[in-house]
Amino acid sequence: MNREENNTKLERLLQMTDHPERFTDEELQELLSDDDLRNYYELMVTAEEAFSRKHRSHRKQLRIAAVFAGLLLASTLSFAAYHVLTRGERMSQRTVEPVEKVQKATGNHLSDSLSQTGPQQEAPTESVHKIFENTELEQMLGEMAIYYKVRVRYENDEVRHLRLYYEWDSTTPLTDIVNTLDQFEHVSITLDEETITVR
Repeated sequence: MNREENNTKLERLLQMTDHPERFTDEELQELLSDDDLRNYYELMVTAEEAFSRKHRSHRKQLRIAAVFAGLLLASTLSFAAYHVLTRGERMSQRTVEPVEKVQKATGNHLSDSLSQTGPQQEAPTESVHKIFENTELEQMLGEMAIYYKVRVRYENDEVRHLRLYYEWDSTTPLTDIVNTLDQFEHVSITLDEETITVR
């Protein structure tokens, strides 16, 4: 068998393996009856099986890696959630006293048109991190005013009862806090020297 004939037969064998539906049973038998082509065919089958095993092994390794990555992500999220929740509880225990206690101590009342916390009060020495969630603006600013030793003046009594969500970190300068709070709708907040004015 010369080389050209061998290549032609090999091409037919490859076509047969790719598209067996194009060949009749007799043609398939004729191709496989040739010893050289049958050896090639067996070699191709062996190579395919080896490739398939290797591919399955690789796929299994990818699945294991994906499961490991998923577990790592889930445990990281759980760890972060736990620390966020426990930190919030610790911080809420360390925060400034409620407004009612401050009012009793200072004699200020929320119903006054001018709510003040005088500069004579001692500010806490440690920093405060507190989340005000659905908290009235008056209570929130009252606690901040005590910490920063400033007064709060309301020119519009309606805004006292606005409920806001705000995460307060006392290490943030008061001017930055006032600028952030001023971004909320339905309220205008400014800081002039030692007075926060709310309109």
